[in-house]
Amino acid sequence: MKSWPKNIQWSLSQKSDGAMNLRVPAEENCLKNRKAYFSKIGIDINSVVSAGLVHGTNIRVVNENDKGKLIPETDGLITNRRSVFLTVTVGDCAPIYFFDGKKRIIGLAHAGWRGVVKNISKSLVSKMITDFKTNPKDIYVYIGPHLKKCHFEIKEDIVSQFRKDDILKENGIMRVDLFLIIKRQLLSLGVMSKNINSSDDCTFCGVEKYFSYRRDKPDKAQSMVAYIGML
Repeated sequence: MKSWPKNIQWSLSQKSDGAMNLRVPAEENCLKNRKAYFSKIGIDINSVVSAGLVHGTNIRVVNENDKGKLIPETDGLITNRRSVFLTVTVGDCAPIYFFDGKKRIIGLAHAGWRGVVKNISKSLVSKMITDFKTNPKDIYVYIGPHLKKCHFEIKEDIVSQFRKDDILKENGIMRVDLFLIIKRQLLSLGVMSKNINSSDDCTFCGVEKYFSYRRDKPDKAQSMVAYIGML
């Protein structure tokens, strides 16, 4: 994206990077896999801060003292410090990247459907506003690959979690477009439409590129790691 400066390093791992398990270090082989991956892309594993993930809306501001740590019960991270890399792991959930172009603040959120329904974007943007006096108009957002409406089919058990106009019905099948919900939430916070962008990739469709929990139903975790940091 042209609006993001070159000193911001951010991306999402893919299947081609080798490791299937890049989740938090408590899991088997994860630390070894993460070290190998971050070494490959030139990032010191000791500069990485990991969100613990509970499909909630808890947001933490982190700094140099948090390098190398796992932040428990957290689905979003924010920092204004250089060389602090924020990470979340995803399978079908959306990684949402945030950047305040004037205050030089970055954020990263893990947004599955539960987090989207709970409006994790609002929690993260509100934290940027209260802690750093961010103006929402200065925030750029990128929504990474996730389970798109083509494969996010829902059943009656969770229909009540969504607004009626968020549910797309076709041939008796109900689907939800998480991107449109996230974008609507961001716009209501004052983030400008031109500053909101999204990957076109669906993790379910991207058989060669992405792990997908819904598609593969693995016995053991298979996930990508999303990261962002300022150099």
